[in-house]
Amino acid sequence: MAIGCSRAGRPCFVADIDQSQDKVLAFQDEFYGACSDLRYGECMALSRAFNVSYLSVLKWKYRIRCPRKDMAEDIIEWVRAGKPMKQRRPYPDNSML
Repeated sequence: MAIGCSRAGRPCFVADIDQSQDKVLAFQDEFYGACSDLRYGECMALSRAFNVSYLSVLKWKYRIRCPRKDMAEDIIEWVRAGKPMKQRRPYPDNSML
């Protein structure tokens, strides 16, 4: 006795999307490439700008962790702009002079 199989119903459709290129991986490679040549002072400047620890920035540099996407985009733009920094004075007024 043959086992019957019913093929009635709606056909199965799959979205035709090109998944040959991983966009997240390309973005992470760009971010890690931007962080790979950071020096100590630049790491400290990033840690102060984003209010994260120096160790967090080192984890970005050595490809251990990746920050949120908006932070990563800001860091990539900062590196593209030539890593501009401004000096923050410890005493904003002259009261300690």
